[in-house]
Amino acid sequence: MKKKILFVSHDASRTGAPLVLKHLMHWLKDHADFEFSILIKDGGETDIEKDFATLAPVYKWAPGTPGSTWPQRAISKLSSRLFDKPIYKSYPRQLRSQNFDLIYLNTVASTELLPYLKEQHNCPVILHVHENEYSIKTYYPESLTADYLQLINHYIVVSESTGSNLAENFGIPAEKISLVNAFVPVKEIKMPGKKAGLVKSELGIHDDFIVGGCGVTSWRKGVDIFIQLALLIKKAPHGKKIRFVWIGHLEYFFKNQLAYELKRLGLTHDDIIFTGSVTNPQDYFQIFDVFALTSREDPFPLVCLEAAALAKPVIYFENAGGVTEMFKKGGGIAVPYGDTQAMANAIISMQTNTAHLLALGLQAQNNVQQYDVDVQAPLIAAVVDKNSRR
Repeated sequence: MKKKILFVSHDASRTGAPLVLKHLMHWLKDHADFEFSILIKDGGETDIEKDFATLAPVYKWAPGTPGSTWPQRAISKLSSRLFDKPIYKSYPRQLRSQNFDLIYLNTVASTELLPYLKEQHNCPVILHVHENEYSIKTYYPESLTADYLQLINHYIVVSESTGSNLAENFGIPAEKISLVNAFVPVKEIKMPGKKAGLVKSELGIHDDFIVGGCGVTSWRKGVDIFIQLALLIKKAPHGKKIRFVWIGHLEYFFKNQLAYELKRLGLTHDDIIFTGSVTNPQDYFQIFDVFALTSREDPFPLVCLEAAALAKPVIYFENAGGVTEMFKKGGGIAVPYGDTQAMANAIISMQTNTAHLLALGLQAQNNVQQYDVDVQAPLIAAVVDKNSRR
């Protein structure tokens, strides 16, 4: 009999944790004897959610969620006024009737669902942790309280740094933690959908040396550092031949901040380009000469794996998460944490030494094979099998 798993995703955004979950479920559907359903806590219609729906039934629910229809919301509002008791969307009936063998919680952002899920299903729980110290303290400070920890049977962590944070700051014993690095479908990434020349033409780039960056436009991802890099490079002797391209969703407030900053720094589209969110990042990654990971904290950045799959060397900060573990066998250059000038120097060195650039790129591409979905997903399947109810 197939084991039944409930996968819980905090949302269906095009970010690291949901992407890893998507790759995992694709692999499980093709290679493992599991039956599963998917519960999404937050978010609207996205391409990732549509991908989820091709793999298993998808449901949306979180505690305190208003009804999805106008009459439901109207009744809830009336009940709130008359009885000071709003009526919220109930837990999906189709899930309530199922006997799951395991609840697989993807990221700490979903732990608030634990008491409800345990009450409904009373089965073991695995928490897949994609966050390190700063993110947990800043964005999810109540996610790993003692009340939640006692409901979790086992933890999967994406890097050694992630595991160390659980052990040192939350007292999780080593025997309850399994290290399985984050992963990508390497073969798929190696096959962009557009020709590199077309992508460059669309961006207005010709024969420039291209420095890539990627992620949400946040302090943690170091988008401000990326802008400072562009400024430092522009002032350098070879700077006019180097362009910066950042791939990723542009937050509403960031757009105004960006315009304000670039104007005062004297940077233009000829220096730095922000593409916004794209559904085909490998089309853009293929035109990079080098990838600059400016993150202040990143547990095990998929963007570096994607860059490496396309033979792009990665420059990154030391002590900024799992990226240091990722390039132990070569393919990357580490600079002191926060030293933007050192990162700029490394970029210029790459530009002026093509042989070194290509050699590092090949090292990165060879190294990334160990982080392919076909290598890492079976490790998660084994953890799931071991910790499920039957």
